[in-house]
Amino acid sequence: MKVLALSCSPSRGRNSDTMLDHFILGMKEITGIEVEKIYLEDIPIDTYKYENSKGPQEYEAKFKELSEKITKEIFGLVIATPTYNFAVPSHLKNFIDRMRFFALDLSRKNKLKQPVGMLGHLRTYFLVSGGTPNWAEHILFFVFPSFWLRGVFLYFNAKVMGAYYSGDVKTFQNTKILKKCFKKGKKYAQKIKKHENQGVLEDIFWRPPQVD
Repeated sequence: MKVLALSCSPSRGRNSDTMLDHFILGMKEITGIEVEKIYLEDIPIDTYKYENSKGPQEYEAKFKELSEKITKEIFGLVIATPTYNFAVPSHLKNFIDRMRFFALDLSRKNKLKQPVGMLGHLRTYFLVSGGTPNWAEHILFFVFPSFWLRGVFLYFNAKVMGAYYSGDVKTFQNTKILKKCFKKGKKYAQKIKKHENQGVLEDIFWRPPQVD
């Protein structure tokens, strides 16, 4: 089973990137799991607009390759990102905007008249770092990327297997947190190897009803 680990921080070797590295080490403890790590900043992606809404442009070869990996090759997708002003870095937001051509079937509508998600084959997980303490993130969870990313990928009909937030500004040096990332990576790999579905919270989380 192939898993794509997408590091979305422009600061390599820092918090979310290091969280992802330890999550990957945990995944690799499980036999049969193949992991590929990609830095999103290495993939030029034009800003979303009507003219490029239907797919990559001819010169966006790396973006096309990444799109095909997600739709045809992988079973799991792990996204690691920092928190910038209660949101994600602009490159990740733009990537998610550009995903619509393969993440949504615009020709079909559900009961809420929304496009039908097409990423039902994906098991996703999100690693998020930030400068807000964990206790505050627990209270204001709905304004942080770990909540928003879940909602986006549920909208795309992907399975959401979990999310982990660290509010330590020096997470890359925090062995306790990094050990947790390792354990969570191993648990995630075990779940997807067994073809387990998402948790109860994700099942009851609001999403547009999909069309069979």
